[in-house]
Amino acid sequence: MYRNTEDSSDKNYRNNFIFFPFVVINPSLEVEAAAKDYEAKVRAKFPNVEWPTFDLLLLGMGPDGHTASLFPGHALLKEDKLWIAPISDSPKPPPCRVTMTFPVINKARCCIFAMAGQGKADMVKRILGDSEALPSGMVKPINGELIWILDEGAASKL
Repeated sequence: MYRNTEDSSDKNYRNNFIFFPFVVINPSLEVEAAAKDYEAKVRAKFPNVEWPTFDLLLLGMGPDGHTASLFPGHALLKEDKLWIAPISDSPKPPPCRVTMTFPVINKARCCIFAMAGQGKADMVKRILGDSEALPSGMVKPINGELIWILDEGAASKL
């Protein structure tokens, strides 16, 4: 429903990194129910707080500058009440996804974008070099650190 295409960051991270136990999205639920279920699970890990503070969020960036299923021009960019939101009209397949919102992302202690390849260079320049207002550029931890890890190809136009 919303995961593990051959080129997804999720699949790449799962196949190439070791993870400690983490909260998972239930793919057997419809997207709205999956988002509510996931938010309940995350809230259980962060009880009695207005917004959770993750130690680290490892993020990717799509060819349109989206991150965490937060797409340019989409209403979810302005979501400020939900921790976790459903998206059922994604402009990139799959159409149904579950995402953290910017208030959650920007409360993290550290957000890291990791990317490689010349194919990312134009978008990296638009966000880091030109400060274009795209979702990946909206990741700005309030009391945390933002790190971009780029190989030579991804950084080639900076």
